[in-house]
Amino acid sequence: MIYLNEEFAESFQATDPYKMLQAMEGKIYRQVKTRKTFHFSLNGKGYFAKIHSGVGWLEILKNLVSLKFPVISARNEWEAIHRLQELDIATMNVVAYGEKGWNPASRESFIITEELTDTISLEDYCKQWIDNPPGFRTKRKLIEKVAGIARSLHQNGICHRDFYLCHFLLHQEGEPLPKLSLIDLHRALVRKNLAQKWIIKDVAGLLYSTKMIGLSKRDLLRFMRHYNGNDLRTAITIQSRFWDEIKQRADNLFKKLGPAT
Repeated sequence: MIYLNEEFAESFQATDPYKMLQAMEGKIYRQVKTRKTFHFSLNGKGYFAKIHSGVGWLEILKNLVSLKFPVISARNEWEAIHRLQELDIATMNVVAYGEKGWNPASRESFIITEELTDTISLEDYCKQWIDNPPGFRTKRKLIEKVAGIARSLHQNGICHRDFYLCHFLLHQEGEPLPKLSLIDLHRALVRKNLAQKWIIKDVAGLLYSTKMIGLSKRDLLRFMRHYNGNDLRTAITIQSRFWDEIKQRADNLFKKLGPAT
């Protein structure tokens, strides 16, 4: 399968897009044995490309034995981006995607998305909050926005699996209402019925990534209320065990990994 928008169809005309991407030069953001992420420019515009190569049966089996879902291609990100767009959650825009090979262990794939400009990650935006706290209105709007995105994801069967502040991009022109784009969806799960363990993993990861930005108990209660659809009473009574598990998991991550920011 190959999808190319009009611009990339013209640029890749009569060329193998896999070979062209492998030969491209750009700023590498991540490179491991089976995946490469880099930034490049084409016709004056910026793009991010992820190239996936075969992960091998050993890696697939290791994941399955550990009860993890192996990521074998860019299809996860392709499907997750389109699902978020259907839900009106701001995210990346795909301009090219390809996948080839029937064997899951040796499948090759790629995905190219437009660069999101004039943005800053919430991790970078919030890291100075302890020494230089934001205005009440700014903090409230951001908490409510993040909670709303999390609620929409989980209600619609989506688990990000790397749900940290660094994967929310704040658009600088978003005033008076903040615009946040959710990125890095290559490990996302999209399920008809999402098990609660995946929801707990997501929210705990998010809570862990906020440990060092000076959120108050009232801030956390505000997140819980908006995540629960403006129903704080249910969150702190009927769902108390759910939130206790999230806190415990976030605390364990902090003990194991240290500060995220």
